[in-house]
Amino acid sequence: MQEGVPTAPEGASAVQPPQRLESSRRVAPAGRYDPPARDDDDDVLTVDELVAWLRLSESTVLRLLSERAIPARKVGHQWRVRRGRVRDWLDGRE
Repeated sequence: MQEGVPTAPEGASAVQPPQRLESSRRVAPAGRYDPPARDDDDDVLTVDELVAWLRLSESTVLRLLSERAIPARKVGHQWRVRRGRVRDWLDGRE
């Protein structure tokens, strides 16, 4: 036995066989791939969070928002963006 190498408990197999997973891919009516919804798709982001997530400057994000390039809503004087809608926009589905 090698030192520092973890071993399986007695009576257990060290290597587990791969499990077969059902395909989670769905096809949209137009034949395009329609990925499954993610848990964080409903997260609502502020401009600062969007800037950090997209790794863009604040001025670029504000310009894209004001041009309606990024799907968003204004709440009062502040922009709010759903993470899932931005993902769709990035993937070209929005």
